[in-house]
Amino acid sequence: MKLHQAALPTRTSVVLATVLFLALVGLTAGAANGERLIARIVWAGMIAVMAGRVFVTGRISRWRSVFFIILAWAFIVQFKATLIGLTGSAFITPDIQEVPYCHIAIASSFLNHLYQQYLAFMSGAWRQWSPLTWGVVWLGVTLVLGQAWCSWACFYGGLDNGFALLRRKPLVKWVWLPKGVRDLPAAILIAMLLLSLVTLKPIFCLWVCPLKLGTGFLEPDQLTRKLQLLSFATIGIVFLVVLPWLTKKRAFCGLICPFGAWQAFVGRLNPYRVQIQPDRCTQCQRCIVVCPTFAIEREGLKQHRVLPYCNRCGECMDACPTDAIGYSLVGKPFASLPPKTARIAFLLSAWLIGGAVSMWFVPEVMVKLWRWVAG
Repeated sequence: MKLHQAALPTRTSVVLATVLFLALVGLTAGAANGERLIARIVWAGMIAVMAGRVFVTGRISRWRSVFFIILAWAFIVQFKATLIGLTGSAFITPDIQEVPYCHIAIASSFLNHLYQQYLAFMSGAWRQWSPLTWGVVWLGVTLVLGQAWCSWACFYGGLDNGFALLRRKPLVKWVWLPKGVRDLPAAILIAMLLLSLVTLKPIFCLWVCPLKLGTGFLEPDQLTRKLQLLSFATIGIVFLVVLPWLTKKRAFCGLICPFGAWQAFVGRLNPYRVQIQPDRCTQCQRCIVVCPTFAIEREGLKQHRVLPYCNRCGECMDACPTDAIGYSLVGKPFASLPPKTARIAFLLSAWLIGGAVSMWFVPEVMVKLWRWVAG
């Protein structure tokens, strides 16, 4: 494989990968023992190897995608396995369960949480309100990672990312969006916020999220259940499977995920940016073709501008023939920074946060698979 201009020396890459491995083990291994501890150490080693390949080759997208897809499918297996343990079925249960929190649910129901936190504060029970704690965690991750969460740590994003990679070339070329459609996630976010506040229910979870495809989170009314299942299945098949497979674009994350819009706004607090160097850019438009979330548009490229929806996946950097695209810090052009400083800092942050998130469920799935193989 031809090395990218951003490739680091082998010794430097090994040192960075080792630091990452030790950090992941130190952060997560203390909460496990026995086979779970072994699984966490093995998985931390695998992450370090993938990160090392990114450092030494200078190419991001391949190994990021491998990690991201493993993370997503491990979450699915662990999530459904938990349901099986609770109810005996991954999809069908006679009981109604509480909808679990996730980052998308919190973002699309933020006004609900704010209102409930107000009630908890007024009643003197605010210390017991767990979504506030998750909100603090989310804010910390946003400050470190920003929009990059959607390509490095989101345990849903690896699904459409995976189906988008099943084809070498797209069957349907979908390079840009009609004017205004790029902001569809923002419109969906606003709608989800208002509907959730009016009904005091997590509307995105109850009607949109394909991962809730099962009766455990549905309304007791049978007709409503059928409509919910139809909505989950349709959205999942179209936006997670068919469109990514046909177009090589991340249709769910790029077009309808409200958290993407949330991070595009709040993620501006994050210091990392993707920057196009005017003196190197030849306007070849390869970055527009490969961007999976439509974050680079023709008019924007003429101005060497990347939209806030960019989730730092690295596809454009790997595709650019003149190495005109790279990570930078807000307010700091490439020329004002030591070579590769922003890139190394960002990649270490992304691998560390993504790796820490994956430690919640990838090692658990490894243990389950080992037990299944061992009989």
